[in-house]
Amino acid sequence: MKKLIVLVLVLVTFFGCGEELEFNTPSFQAKKDGNLWEAVTYRANIDNSGVLTIAGSDNFETVTLVVNSTAIGLHNVVTTTSSASLLDVNDMNWSTNNTPDPSVQIYPADGVIDLKEVNMEAGTVSGEFYFNAFNASGLSSINFNQGFFHNVPLGGGAITTDPGVTCNDANATVAATLINYNAADPMDANYEEVCSAYRTALETQITACGDVGGIIQATIDGLTCM
Repeated sequence: MKKLIVLVLVLVTFFGCGEELEFNTPSFQAKKDGNLWEAVTYRANIDNSGVLTIAGSDNFETVTLVVNSTAIGLHNVVTTTSSASLLDVNDMNWSTNNTPDPSVQIYPADGVIDLKEVNMEAGTVSGEFYFNAFNASGLSSINFNQGFFHNVPLGGGAITTDPGVTCNDANATVAATLINYNAADPMDANYEEVCSAYRTALETQITACGDVGGIIQATIDGLTCM
């Protein structure tokens, strides 16, 4: 009897401690370098040119998937109009658009986004993904696999503003202006200019990407620039 109890405890411990992906509705999650990464906020948007952007954030990092169309099926992320990226907690951007250093590998970054459903009536998108992305130097990489997004809400459908500003463009501008903002001292002469540029980039991001949960607006409200 004692042996049976010990065996049951061992089995419970073994199966209960693993980091397995959980299927929630809606959800956005994956394995990042072998560890569970789960978004707490997520959104999707289709711009005027038909480019679909899906983004998820765990409040520290943001994964952005860009697909050049809403066609159901497999989409290679290493193209001029499709990509996958991670903006990490240190504001470093890891992207499939970054070229690996030849000393690391001679092959480009890779990845696939598999669109399973784009439900315009319900306003949701679902699919799976994996990608390997590099930092700007090309010397370091990250891996996302077993990724999926399920019933992620579309932010109001197609954008009716300037089609030249896509969600991907807006995210890149926010990342760039955030670096300048974090480096600026409130006592610096150019602080107001740097802060205003960051605020404008965030406002554009709301227009281009939506703001599910009001996280971007909360960041704007917390800025101290005039």
